[in-house]
Amino acid sequence: MPLIQLVAEQILKFNMVNKGATVVVGVSGGPDSVALLHILYRLREPLDIKLVVAHLNHQFRGAEADADARFVLELAERLHLYAFVESRDVTAYSQERGISPQVAAREVRYSFFGEVAVKTGASRVALGHHADDQAETILLHMLRGSGTSGLKGMLPVRDDFYIRPLLAIRRRDIEDYCRQHDLATRLDSSNIKTKYLRNLVRLDLMPLLEKRYNPNLVQSLNRLAEICRDEDEYLEEQARDVFLRARMLSGGNAVFLDAGRLSAVPQALLRRVIRRSWTEICGEPADLNYQHIEQVLAIINGGGGYRQINLPRGIIFKKNYDVLEFTLERQKRDVPFYQYLLKVPGITYIPEVGLSIGAEILPVGRFIESYGFDSRQGVLDCDLLSAPLIVRRRLSGDRFAPLGLNGTVKLKKFFIDQKIPRYIRDSIPLVVSGNDIVWVVGIRLGEKWKVTDNTLNCLRLYLADYEE
Repeated sequence: MPLIQLVAEQILKFNMVNKGATVVVGVSGGPDSVALLHILYRLREPLDIKLVVAHLNHQFRGAEADADARFVLELAERLHLYAFVESRDVTAYSQERGISPQVAAREVRYSFFGEVAVKTGASRVALGHHADDQAETILLHMLRGSGTSGLKGMLPVRDDFYIRPLLAIRRRDIEDYCRQHDLATRLDSSNIKTKYLRNLVRLDLMPLLEKRYNPNLVQSLNRLAEICRDEDEYLEEQARDVFLRARMLSGGNAVFLDAGRLSAVPQALLRRVIRRSWTEICGEPADLNYQHIEQVLAIINGGGGYRQINLPRGIIFKKNYDVLEFTLERQKRDVPFYQYLLKVPGITYIPEVGLSIGAEILPVGRFIESYGFDSRQGVLDCDLLSAPLIVRRRLSGDRFAPLGLNGTVKLKKFFIDQKIPRYIRDSIPLVVSGNDIVWVVGIRLGEKWKVTDNTLNCLRLYLADYEE
């Protein structure tokens, strides 16, 4: 079967794109991303999608990285596609936050992709990961002693935003495709340096395992990932319910849990509750390893009064009798850029800030009869809204037309007027429609969508734990 057909089937199988959507394609210049762009370009009319190219120079490789950026820009120009090609000082970012260059590169890159999506109105970001990448990822997680969360590998669709159309395709087939279509590509010299563990796995371990133990290693590991994805999804749903039941009122830099409500929880779920608490503060689970989780478990299960341990990224875990506390003891909490499609109806979880936003459509009469009005929920005229609704972090230059005010003000000024401390402003999600801010979550609705005597249907937005 032709490669383009296999990719098209994956896109349809996982409902990766909707008709009329704009898709940001992350292009490094290597065979994987060049083939991805070429295939999506050929499929753009059948899928009815628009493409935008995004390339980030991490400033790790000097002149070679600059040449990659020029290559991607020229490739986009030949295809008559708009391209965002930018540079970021990832080394400085890594040092400022005390994280590894690899983790820093990932955070900066994904933040960049999200910013491009906001600027272009894109609803998806396409990434070039393939089946061999998936197998490498699973082996790496095995070597690190990961649980099923790690063994599920990368997801074909993550957060209804990032898509991986090549995830079921072998690297060799992608390289054959580039040769067949005479596609020029770039070589990232860092991919052949054995100082990186992933490269050792790719260049040494996988060839050995394929030659001596299992010639179908990549397919087997990808099968394992599918099985673990299904099991992990079920366990995460159970852990989320436990977490919400145990969670107490939490501040911006802390998560408090009722230890009593966790006393009978199985260890398999308790580990996930710990990781979820950590992720709520950090935005992602990186740097929290098995040993850290076991230390926290030992304190939870050990009884006694006050105990405390230090965890990575400046987080302190404390147990004070029946209260468990994860605290980021820094004045400023760094929140990476994020953007998610708001599920209407449904609940959208935002791991970067540890909040869930619920949405439901109701006739105006039912809303007035069933709910009161307070800052943790808002109601708008549903028929005045334009889909899709997005929830994201604030961006420089955002403007807002708050309820009760004629005209717009800079969101920064609005925060100042509301006396919102600077260090928590990035932690306040925004629900947006296009470039318009619909709701500054927990603070104020937008004037344009206010409920009037002519309103027939309401969109109720609320902080989901408000329902608990």
